[in-house]
Amino acid sequence: PRGYRDFEIGDNPRLIHLPTSARRGVPTIVERVALRDFKVMVVVDLTPSMAARRKLVILHEAAALMLYAAWQAETTFALAAKTHAGLHRFGLGIGSRHFYNAFRILWQLCTRDRGSAPPGSTVHVRRCLPPRSMLVYCSDFLGPEEQTERLLRAARRYDFVPIVVQDELEYSFPQPRQASLLAMADPETGSGRELWISTHSAAEIAQRNEARFGHLIEQFRKQDIRHIHLDVPGVDTTHAALNGYFRRRRREAA
Repeated sequence: PRGYRDFEIGDNPRLIHLPTSARRGVPTIVERVALRDFKVMVVVDLTPSMAARRKLVILHEAAALMLYAAWQAETTFALAAKTHAGLHRFGLGIGSRHFYNAFRILWQLCTRDRGSAPPGSTVHVRRCLPPRSMLVYCSDFLGPEEQTERLLRAARRYDFVPIVVQDELEYSFPQPRQASLLAMADPETGSGRELWISTHSAAEIAQRNEARFGHLIEQFRKQDIRHIHLDVPGVDTTHAALNGYFRRRRREAA
């Protein structure tokens, strides 16, 4: 509501607001301003590399918080899943019923109950949302470099928010005091096994991982894209990272 004014000859009688008119004692019209219908889609990466360690837990927390925020903002939102078969969207909607349905699907996708989740509708990144909508993409971005470049080109039409889910074994590497066995995972297949890592090998792996992560961030920077990096699970930690990100954006826009 922008304001109130008395009913005048020529106004549509249907515009009279009865509770306000009864309170003021005269026929009153409430002048309103239509809110912008902003659309948000949260994409979760379900390729095999995301099954390593606790990355699916981080993914679930980040996506759930973004869906909850969109619901509370009374905007139109959707959940989508990225697999090797493409991008699957589970419908745009608004309100509490749509949120609980999206949250149920998200839970199924991020747990062993994935087979019971609906298939969704296959869409292309360029056509999944109207231009200037917000596309929140939760992924470890460990696929081929060409794949990331295609995603960034396709996402230029949106307000693109990348949430990078990489733990210390991927964006860097812990430096053990002595050689030891560490649980590793293949980013292509998601299969894991323990490998014997020496201190020299750990330093080399850390150097390669940091270079790869730095290259990814540089790709974002070239297109003026701000990213969110999550490396440990925890709802409070994830909420603080998301909240800080959007607060900084709001201050910069102001």
